[in-house]
Amino acid sequence: MMIEHSKSVRMGIKKSLMVVDMPYGTYKNPNEALKNAKEIISKTKCDAIKLEGGKKVVQIIKTLIKNKIPVMGHLGVLPQSATNFKFKGKETAERKIILRDSKLLEEAGVFSIVLECVESSLAKEITKTVKVPTIGIGASAYCDGQVLVTDDLIGLNKIKARFVKSYSNIEKQINDAALKFKKDVVTSKFPTKKHSY
Repeated sequence: MMIEHSKSVRMGIKKSLMVVDMPYGTYKNPNEALKNAKEIISKTKCDAIKLEGGKKVVQIIKTLIKNKIPVMGHLGVLPQSATNFKFKGKETAERKIILRDSKLLEEAGVFSIVLECVESSLAKEITKTVKVPTIGIGASAYCDGQVLVTDDLIGLNKIKARFVKSYSNIEKQINDAALKFKKDVVTSKFPTKKHSY
């Protein structure tokens, strides 16, 4: 499914960097990760892949990079495996692990790191510490860049996470359009001759 979605994305991209998430469970070890990453890159023509995790994925990242596969890291909330979406970095021990992991990912060779739902002062510290760009999603303005899932941006999800800001209410517009369509069909206002061959 990820490959098919990504192939569609590739058709629409003219100059943007295209990074494809390695699906959860497709990078349990370096050999499996390499095989699956090669397939994703071959079939989607993406520019890089993204892995979630810190210390546990360092050897996998090194293997991919050794094989000329660019990798983006991802720390904080790991949405593919998270059981809850509570922000990360409030407790001292957790802060130390995330900071350590950001350095390990950089040393392994990632070209950037997504920080998802990471406490603001920790995101600031990581951004100052590592030399690769940080991309925030609910991790404050201290990151080098920002991302917001399109469905959240356009108001299609009902997610009430603190970092979500809807710039539109597409869900309401879709619902209104569907109800108008239904009404026009029921009252025989659609289709008319104008809308028929």
